Amino acid sequence: MSKAFRNILVVVKQTPYEQYLQLKSQGKAPVALRWQRLKNRYEVHKTCVDTVTGLLNNLDCAYTVVGREEMHRNYLADTDLVIAVGGDGTVLSTSCFLDNSIPILGVNSDPTKPEEEGVEKPKDERRSRG
Repeated sequence: MSKAFRNILVVVKQTPYEQYLQLKSQGKAPVALRWQRLKNRYEVHKTCVDTVTGLLNNLDCAYTVVGREEMHRNYLADTDLVIAVGGDGTVLSTSCFLDNSIPILGVNSDPTKPEEEGVEKPKDERRSRG
């Protein structure tokens, strides 16, 4: 018999573009052209988050979405599944709050595309690592 998940916690990463927007709203954003490049990575991540929450809505599941930076153990009360949407860091930081009683599902929100395979850049702040 399979277990039905009734209360799901969705933990999402904050993208560099979202961090930039917060700094910009406070008048603290550095002036740099690279920030516009980050918008595409944000849009890919947001589409993934919207897809996950859309699936949960279609399944009529109760869920809560919380940012990775705001995660704490109080969110785990009555939770029977955690979905971490981001990359390796999101899954690892979220898993630190869990014991073996709650399963975690990791969803890579910005996977490498086939045309990007084998292309290595020493530092590409636009990409998630995972």
